[in-house]
Amino acid sequence: MVKVLGISFCVLLCSILLKERNKTFAVILSVAGCLLSFLTISDKLSDLISQLLSISETVDSTVSYVKLMLKSLCIVIITQITVDLCRDNGENALASFTEISAKVLIISLVMPLFQAVITMVMGLVK
Repeated sequence: MVKVLGISFCVLLCSILLKERNKTFAVILSVAGCLLSFLTISDKLSDLISQLLSISETVDSTVSYVKLMLKSLCIVIITQITVDLCRDNGENALASFTEISAKVLIISLVMPLFQAVITMVMGLVK
């Protein structure tokens, strides 16, 4: 965690200094800082994903649900980074459209899960 905080702080300071002279390089630096921070935690993320998949393999029917959750989580993380970068550069309309698009994508992803829950509830009610 200290590495991520250090990277973020250094990128923030450099970005503030660069923003006055060249906004394009400040944006590139922010994106590079995001990627570097993500690469710093990627080994822990891969361990977490493998643990979740090994837990879900104990019950065969939950593997697809865990994969859905992981896909949704990845969409949320990527969207948040993109939206933050858009808002930092004054593109609020693009940021809002990106958020809405991600929400629609996640809803379409989890629709089979929603249908399975509704079917299960209907089976319990009857």
